[in-house]
Amino acid sequence: MKVYAPNVHLFAFQLYKNSNNPSVNKNFLWETGDEIVDKTLHQDLHLSQRIDVNKEPNSPRVDLLKDAEVIDNNYAIPFAGKVPLNQTQDVLIKGFAHPLRIYDSYSLWLNLRRPEQEDDNPTPDIDITFLSQFNQNNCLTLKEHPFFLGQTLLITAWLTGAKDKKVIKQIAEECLTAIFPDSQKQPPFNRQGELFGSPIFEYGLFSQISNYQHVLIWLFADEQADIKFNQCYQELLDLFFFRTKVVKAYKDSREIYKQLDAVYLQIEAEIAKVPEVGEQKSIDTANLTGLKNQLKALPQLALKYTRLLRNLEEYQNTIAINAYNYDERLQKIHAIIGGNINFLETFSQKNCPYFQQQINADLGYFRHGSELLGRAVDSIRGIVEIVQADRDRSLENKIQVIGIGFGGGAIASGVFTTHIDKINLPIVQKHPLYASLLLSVLFTFFFIGIGWLITQRQHHPRDKK
Repeated sequence: MKVYAPNVHLFAFQLYKNSNNPSVNKNFLWETGDEIVDKTLHQDLHLSQRIDVNKEPNSPRVDLLKDAEVIDNNYAIPFAGKVPLNQTQDVLIKGFAHPLRIYDSYSLWLNLRRPEQEDDNPTPDIDITFLSQFNQNNCLTLKEHPFFLGQTLLITAWLTGAKDKKVIKQIAEECLTAIFPDSQKQPPFNRQGELFGSPIFEYGLFSQISNYQHVLIWLFADEQADIKFNQCYQELLDLFFFRTKVVKAYKDSREIYKQLDAVYLQIEAEIAKVPEVGEQKSIDTANLTGLKNQLKALPQLALKYTRLLRNLEEYQNTIAINAYNYDERLQKIHAIIGGNINFLETFSQKNCPYFQQQINADLGYFRHGSELLGRAVDSIRGIVEIVQADRDRSLENKIQVIGIGFGGGAIASGVFTTHIDKINLPIVQKHPLYASLLLSVLFTFFFIGIGWLITQRQHHPRDKK
């Protein structure tokens, strides 16, 4: 099948604020744009050298192209070249790179297209398979990077006649296959709709958020779609930006969910170690040391858990803010072109509320973990205090018993030694020293026994009748 004047628009976004890590390449987006154009047309745009990232630092939206590079008030860098159509023919390809700064992020709008006219004549229809020339080595799918937020890949093409309207879905599928020849890299079909009067197809499922890629294939049935697209291209770019921020926040929230779940399991494991009622009397020194170590470890676990919960809340706020901004841009688009924009509204009316509800449910579940941690710490602290108090009291009792024993034994031994010469026993008269020592020991044990009975009666008094 053939289409007329196909275009590939890459809208890619990179965070730049709070990116103070010197080891991370801040020119990732610009260098990636250079690589795509180089692989397609064997040209180097030197994007990073032609922009001023410090331009108008306080403005929320800035065209970053240096003033010296701006021609006819056009803040995009144009380029052109030829690529092979077949073994004997090359065709002209044009495009542009538009670098911007939007709030806290860099944006790159990269366009590669078969022009509608060449030498003042309409270009001929071209086979859909030609789209593969725009995605050499899957270059249109940006690699993972610490600052990379995400992308939207928009493919537009004109239908060649009335017959195409009967096989629109097939044309869209062939466009997708041409851009992504490897079926493993093709995002799955999501939905079909209409935008500005022409059919549009969306690919990429949020149920596969870890590998999510957003692709739109928009087939122009008449000039209205093309005209309206050009009338609100700036708002559409902003729309894709806010959409990307929402999706990135939700994707990151799923990673936080996994981390919270892992820490929650740690919390449950620590709680399982806490002795139950009736087990406290069997706590030995090793167990007491273990409980004390738990008291040291649990606050650190609680701090980590609290930080993760706070991160989850921040992602929820990020989604809310950017969903609001998305809606605000939708209103601008509607004001410019009027008409039905339900296809674009689905994201803010259906997907964003789902993301927020999911995170809200996660927060409700995991906040229970904070309560468990608090109760576990209080319980362990109480057990340690009780066991430690019992140990201290037992030690005091032993000291008291030993004191009574040695004190009583010493007194009795002294009395006995003073009057030993009056004891008329042969063994005592023969070995007075040994007899004195033996009786001193016996008196000591005797008074230790008396001391033990006294302490037992103090701590376990009989009930009065």
